Amino acid sequence: MHPPHEESAREPFHTMKVNTKARKGTPTPLPDRSAGSYLLPMTHLRRTAALLALPLLLAACGTNEPAPDAGPGRLIFTRVGNHLMDIYAMDVNGRNLEQLTTSFAFEDWGAWSPDTFKILFQSNRTADSTAAVHYHIYVMNSDGSNVSQLTFEDSADSYHPAWSPNGTTIAFGSNRDGNGEIYVMDPNGSNIVRLTTNAAEDGQPAWSPDGSKIAFVSDRDGNAEIYVMNATDGSGLVNLTHDPGTDYAPAWSPNGTKIAFQSDRQTDFAVWVMNADGSNPTRLTDPSTQAGAPGWSPDSTRIAYEQGGDLWVMNVDGSRKIRITSGFWIDGLPRWRPIL
Repeated sequence: MHPPHEESAREPFHTMKVNTKARKGTPTPLPDRSAGSYLLPMTHLRRTAALLALPLLLAACGTNEPAPDAGPGRLIFTRVGNHLMDIYAMDVNGRNLEQLTTSFAFEDWGAWSPDTFKILFQSNRTADSTAAVHYHIYVMNSDGSNVSQLTFEDSADSYHPAWSPNGTTIAFGSNRDGNGEIYVMDPNGSNIVRLTTNAAEDGQPAWSPDGSKIAFVSDRDGNAEIYVMNATDGSGLVNLTHDPGTDYAPAWSPNGTKIAFQSDRQTDFAVWVMNADGSNPTRLTDPSTQAGAPGWSPDSTRIAYEQGGDLWVMNVDGSRKIRITSGFWIDGLPRWRPIL
C-alpha cells in the first residue's frame, strides 16, 4: 500500500534515465546529453538496467480499495514490472484490464487509430538473437492480435508513432539520417517523407485535430521546447514554449484549442496546459511529485496522466484528481481511446 498521505515519485516515462538504485518512490536523475538524447527511446542495455532495478523493490505499493469513478472511456498505457514492459488497455474506471503485448521485448508509446480498431507502438523486439537491437514501429489490432512491423531500417531506430486524425498518415521520429528527425509515412509503412532537417534532436510528434499541424519536441534552441509546424512539408515552424525549463510530451486537445504538456519549469515535472498558440501556460499538477505524459479525453473535458508510477485522471482545469491504478508496477503514457 502507498504510504499514508504520500504520493510515490518517478520521473515520467519519456524522461527516464537509468539509475540502478531507482525504485518506486525515488526520482531518477534528469536526462542529460552525455547519456544520449532524451528524445530517443532507451537503448536495450539502458532499459534492461532500469528494469532490473524494479522487481520486488516496488513492494507494498498496491491497494484494493475502490476508487472514485473517473468516468467513461478506455485507455491504453505502458506497464513496467518484473523485467517486462508492455502495452495494456483498461477502462478509465479501472475495470476490464487487458494485456495487449506479450513479447519479452520493451514495448511502449501506444497510439490509437482514429477509428479505434488499430494501435501503433514502438518495440525493440528482434527476429533472432543475432540481429542488432533497434526500436521499430509496429501496428496491431486493438485486442493485441495481428501484429505487423512497419519500419525496417537495420541500423537506426524509429519511435514515437502518432496517427493523423483522418487515419491516412503516421508521424514518427527516427534517427535514420544520423539524428532524431520527424517523418511521416502511409499506414502500411510506405512513402516515408522527412519533415524536419536540423542538427538537433526532434521527436514526440502530436497532430492537431484538423490534421494541418504537428506539434513536436526539439532541443534546437539549447533545451527541449515544444514547436509546431505544417504537417504537409514541415514549414511554418513556431516555438510555442520559449522557456528555459524542459518541455515534453505535447498533446493537442480534440477541440483544437489547447495543448497539454509536461514541464519542469517550476522545480520539477508537472502537467501543464496552454492555448494552442502557446499563450497562457497553466500548471495543473503539483511538481512536488513528478507528473507528465498527458492524454486528452475525446470530449476535451478530462486529462489522463502519469504521476508517481500510477495513472491519474483530472478535469481540464486540474480539479477532481483521481488515481486509477496502483500496485507493484509502474504505469505511464496513458492514451485515451478516441471514441468514448
